[in-house]
Amino acid sequence: MTTSVDRHNGSSVLMQTGRDCAVFFGSAPQALCRVDEHGWLGLSGEASADLNMVFVSRSCSLDVLDSYIDEVESRRIDAILLVDEGSPHLVDRAVARGLTSAGQVPVMVWSGASIRETPAGSRVVRRAAESDIDEVNAAMAEAFSLDEAAIQRAIPASLVSAGVDIWIAEDGGTISGSGTFIRSGDHVGIYCMATRPRFQRQGIGRAVLDAAMVYYLDNGVATFTLEATAAGVHLYEQAGFKTVAQPSVFVIGSSTQFST
Repeated sequence: MTTSVDRHNGSSVLMQTGRDCAVFFGSAPQALCRVDEHGWLGLSGEASADLNMVFVSRSCSLDVLDSYIDEVESRRIDAILLVDEGSPHLVDRAVARGLTSAGQVPVMVWSGASIRETPAGSRVVRRAAESDIDEVNAAMAEAFSLDEAAIQRAIPASLVSAGVDIWIAEDGGTISGSGTFIRSGDHVGIYCMATRPRFQRQGIGRAVLDAAMVYYLDNGVATFTLEATAAGVHLYEQAGFKTVAQPSVFVIGSSTQFST
């Protein structure tokens, strides 16, 4: 069943992110993925915070927030907690639980009919096959300073035949960058845009983004959403994404993507 995403409503976008996380992390050996009425857990079960996500909407109760934090802590893993805008009671509880604030994260939306594709030059941009995923994961680990073995467990090759598209850029036969795209009806969520350090500032992220978006627009997609890090906001704004919400971010443990 496809659930509608209100592109003007940050809470709706973030709830769809939870459904996408259930697809993305659902095949990990130690995964716990659950979408509730007012929030969700998307836990790969790996130790890194950047492979475990939690969200609570403004209508979430303190008891549910506590239960989510307890679940993460009982597993002895780290995680990123997103707290919906307009939720001072939930922010106060996260602080009281000893979580570390990492500011806010822009929730960004693109909607329209067409995009002007940036020329890829000599590089090849395409959807990954199962045989590419080990190298994709190695590149992602390098880009985000994460443990490669953890990523290999959390993101198995079988995902590419289970509703997840991973788009890659190849430079001279080497995978230089990638992005994860999960479609639900006329909506696509974008995740894990990564470029290997030695290939950064060469337009790789934009080439991957544009090629994928053109493909989906040609195949009936109308809306794209993502949660941006500070490093990626400018890229997405250049591509026409608009910020619709800025939930608070807390880190349970430590994170390589969100400084505290």
